[in-house]
Amino acid sequence: MDALSELHPIFHPRAVALIGASSGDGKVGRMFMERFLEAGFERLYPVNPRERVILGVEAYPSVADIPEPIDLALVLAPPRAVRDAVAQCAASGVKGIAVITGSIGEGGEEEVREVVEIAREAGSRIIGPNCLGIYCPSSKLPYPMRPSMESGSVGVISQSGSFADLLTLMACENGVRFSKAVSCGNESDLNAVDFLAYLGEDPDTEVIVAYLEGIEDGRRFYRLAREISKSKPIVVWKCGATTAGSKAAASHTGALSGSREIWNAVFRGAGIISVESLEETLDCLYALRHQRLPKGRRIALATGPGGPAVGTVDTCIDLGLEVSPLSSETKQRLAKIIPASGTSVENPVDLSIAAIVVPRMYAEVIRVLAQDENVDMLLVIGTGGEEFANEVRDVVCEIHKPVAISLINPMASLLRDYEILMESGVPVYPDPRRAVISLAKLADYARFRER
Repeated sequence: MDALSELHPIFHPRAVALIGASSGDGKVGRMFMERFLEAGFERLYPVNPRERVILGVEAYPSVADIPEPIDLALVLAPPRAVRDAVAQCAASGVKGIAVITGSIGEGGEEEVREVVEIAREAGSRIIGPNCLGIYCPSSKLPYPMRPSMESGSVGVISQSGSFADLLTLMACENGVRFSKAVSCGNESDLNAVDFLAYLGEDPDTEVIVAYLEGIEDGRRFYRLAREISKSKPIVVWKCGATTAGSKAAASHTGALSGSREIWNAVFRGAGIISVESLEETLDCLYALRHQRLPKGRRIALATGPGGPAVGTVDTCIDLGLEVSPLSSETKQRLAKIIPASGTSVENPVDLSIAAIVVPRMYAEVIRVLAQDENVDMLLVIGTGGEEFANEVRDVVCEIHKPVAISLINPMASLLRDYEILMESGVPVYPDPRRAVISLAKLADYARFRER
């Protein structure tokens, strides 16, 4: 069976069982119940032999007592009860069993293997243990931190539950929407590569983001990633590449991490966009939202504050971008827009203080630069303002080259500028260096796609 067919019922379940659901204050089982009810999931069956009604929903002593087939079960029971819970799910024909609990029993790896075998023999698959399970807005499957339940096109695979939860929440607050996310935890059965295969085939997913601490089947991962990257960008934060990080990964999820050199080679060969922090992950995700890939590595800069532009040019060169000369026609057109005093029509284009007085000047300059055949992508450095944000948003949405905006302004009013731009899919960064890094990664990925 292919990944799409096998995992579809897990991401789109007709009915869900919450084993270990509770009405007690401070209980994880209550929190998951509340999230499912808030999301509007209707065919929800709490399982708890000591409670008959949980938050207004009838509870059942066991999965076997539920009156309809269950596609997905979340196991929130104590470790000693997980084995029996999985066995009950398998006997009842549950398709997917997400073990939220941190471990399966106390018998070590042998017990885990036995539990997985019980599930597999019955045709059930296990996610976890030590995971957060599935987030899928179109199916009304929620995550604890309440990311948006509006569907989008970004899929997430994470061996860390907190990363999946934080990423989806933070990105949703900046206008990104997700197709699906899965926290796969300790991967006793289904693993990150299985979910990569699924998201690679999933028609709702256009961009894939992953947090990985280790992969057991490296050859399969490489083969899949290289094929998927031809049509869908894959952004990966690979942790545990150092000796100390490797030990931390082993204690966190039991993953085998491997050396940084090997992983870097894998990422280059497979066309994977490699990032090194949650911040970089979000930055690249914002840049990829509309998949406007540059045709080359030539960048034009337009800036009001002149000082940051000088250091930004250094960053562009360090990352292999070309601060290309503008055509004579472009410079002539810019000279008609920008006052002559204290400005420059060379690259980087210096608007100086005139841009603060006339914010629409930025929009006019962006439009001219985007039409230059020597320019593949643009970086705009400004101090913000609502008029600036509205003008820039409108023009960026017209053009078909990647544009990143960096706003340098300590004022709280800048938050509204971010909101205006990000909601329209325009990537905004508080530091020009972060913007350049994201554009350089777009250019690297575009070169892979072209090859």
